[in-house]
Amino acid sequence: MSNNLLDVIKEIFSTYNYAVSAGNQGFDLLAKKTNNTVAIKLSDSMSVDELGSFMGSFGEMNAKGLVVTMGYFSEDVKLFAKQHDILLWERPELEMQIGKAVLISFEGKPDPFMETAETASQPAQKKDISAITQELYTRVPEKAEKSSKKLASILPEKAQAKSAAKAEKPEPVIEPQVNEPASEIIEAAAEEEPEDLKIPLHTIPIKVKSTDAIKIAGNIGRAEDVEYSLKFIPFWKYSYNVDVQSKYKDIVVPLKSKGTKIINAINKNVDPAPTIKPVESIDIPDAPYNIEMTILTQEEAQAMAMKSIVDESSKTIRFKATIGEAAMVEHKKFSPKPAEVKFDIELLYIPFWAVRSHKGYIEINAYDGKPSKMPIDDGAEIL
Repeated sequence: MSNNLLDVIKEIFSTYNYAVSAGNQGFDLLAKKTNNTVAIKLSDSMSVDELGSFMGSFGEMNAKGLVVTMGYFSEDVKLFAKQHDILLWERPELEMQIGKAVLISFEGKPDPFMETAETASQPAQKKDISAITQELYTRVPEKAEKSSKKLASILPEKAQAKSAAKAEKPEPVIEPQVNEPASEIIEAAAEEEPEDLKIPLHTIPIKVKSTDAIKIAGNIGRAEDVEYSLKFIPFWKYSYNVDVQSKYKDIVVPLKSKGTKIINAINKNVDPAPTIKPVESIDIPDAPYNIEMTILTQEEAQAMAMKSIVDESSKTIRFKATIGEAAMVEHKKFSPKPAEVKFDIELLYIPFWAVRSHKGYIEINAYDGKPSKMPIDDGAEIL
């Protein structure tokens, strides 16, 4: 984890009047203020075992635990953290906290969650792990100007522009209800879904989420080092219709066939075409993605398809005849000509989730959730 992020976390807590110091071997930072101590751990990836070790590092300090990552936590880690009252900041929460700190520093005025005279007279509520986030919302920072300048020097230009854009929109005032747990209120106020990227692409839509794909992956997805990405695989989709009457002597032989199939434009596998209607643009979820290049050209795909159509539509007829006392048997094959085939072809992409870990690799159709029986690309996986 970079020192830049370490400095940003220090400044976020310093903005809200925490005294921040270096941690011990089990965590990176220790933030203290009156009646509140937070042990902070920065991690690129966190397993359940590592989370348990982190708990043990501050267990005797009467402190709360916070783990920060630039990415995302696995479902097992989230469940373990929830059961043991450890707060997790994934990328969306981290972005929101940075923006909040910069915004309040710029404005130098009370937060919407500031205590009023009415709420101050009510009995104090018991704090749970969400008190860390809540206290970041309920104090006027004493170091507003100083922290603003320091945060601005640490954050990259893109993050500053994003924070400035947030400053143009007033924050909604969310009044916590007494009968709701504080953690649920704060999470509802703090959660911000990352905006999806929309790209123009003739493709099958995405219906399966990355979290579902990881579950479908089984043991591969349950590994601590699991990674996933989205792959758009190119296919040549063709439709055909054959309706020909072939004649031989006084016999008419009907040749009929029709259908829709897809040819993988990378490994040349042929499969039935999906029945779902494609879309012309797609929302890309917050995940690494790649649009694979075609290897099989349209002319090559059309030649493959036409040969398959002609073979499928052909018939071999056996004729019997008698010449004198001799019995004759003749076999004749009837096939449609390519010009007699009604044919249409287009390039179509199908999304697949690629899930990998030290336990293996699997590709899962991002529309119907079905695992592929073999690699959907050329089978070469770079580890």
